[in-house]
Amino acid sequence: MDRDQLETKIESKRAELVNTAMKYGLSSKNTIRYSQELDILLNEYIPLQYHLQKKMA
Repeated sequence: MDRDQLETKIESKRAELVNTAMKYGLSSKNTIRYSQELDILLNEYIPLQYHLQKKMA
């Protein structure tokens, strides 16, 4: 998955997380699941961003 696709997925998951948290609360199972899914996406994104910045330096 390229960086742009990953950024799109991150933004979509973040919106899903916020909407769910607003509707069901921070402790709901769905909110926690979406938060964990967002964590996974961010953990994939950080190394990509790091390597891109390293190439540009």
